[in-house]
Amino acid sequence: MTKDIYINYKNELLKCFDLIGVSSGQSLYVTGNISKLGRLRISKEMKLQGLHEAMLEIIGMEGTIFSPAASMNLCNTQIPFSLKETPSFEMGPLAEFFRLLDNSHRSMHPFWSLCGSGKNAHYLNNVSKHAYGVGSPWSIFLDLNVRQINFGLHPSKAVTLIHHIETIVGVPYRYSKEFLHPIDDGKNIFKDNFYQSVLYRDTDILKRIKLNEHFFEVLEKKGMLYDAELESGLKVWSFFMKDFYDVAIPFFIDDIYTYLEQPPEIRPYTK
Repeated sequence: MTKDIYINYKNELLKCFDLIGVSSGQSLYVTGNISKLGRLRISKEMKLQGLHEAMLEIIGMEGTIFSPAASMNLCNTQIPFSLKETPSFEMGPLAEFFRLLDNSHRSMHPFWSLCGSGKNAHYLNNVSKHAYGVGSPWSIFLDLNVRQINFGLHPSKAVTLIHHIETIVGVPYRYSKEFLHPIDDGKNIFKDNFYQSVLYRDTDILKRIKLNEHFFEVLEKKGMLYDAELESGLKVWSFFMKDFYDVAIPFFIDDIYTYLEQPPEIRPYTK
């Protein structure tokens, strides 16, 4: 019985991935909430394994799977970061599954790391010390024309790429902060500088209530946002990161505060 459920589940995933445009040789960035898969009467491990196998079956040996491995809980602490040992934080079981794969590569950043397996995963071995911007994993994803896949949560609520875009366009309400953080390389613990774009404090900055929805409305109108739904009720979306980038950039050129509910009145960055 369990075997039959697993086979049906995997076949449904294959159909779903085909509907949202996943194909051979693609590089994928996979994120989201898979809680609705709880309806399936198979173990969590089998659900994750089936999802992974279905992806590999489509993208093949020339494909790559990337996933978040962030550990923001280490920010402003002295807890050493280890590429191999530090777990992701609040990224969900799917992210941890990909991080723990034997052939997984992980980018070096104590707070916002990414992991990957497959043909192009090695690019994560040589990235900048900034979480975003030129030379960061997000810049590499754009160069590789990565397709983002969101499980169970509309991408407007889970598109970290937007912070890379904010960094590229130089929004005034964020600045690059330097962090001196301990790193555990398996032999020694040493401190190194890392950088992340952060919001100014003591201001009335308010992100849009309908977060990123205006970008995705355009993406959908242009036929660049794909979606499908599994029998379990789990919904899946996909889009090319480069398409989202190309849609969002003109918004920021027209209005540098397009990510916010309104331009802030308190602007410490004008002093």
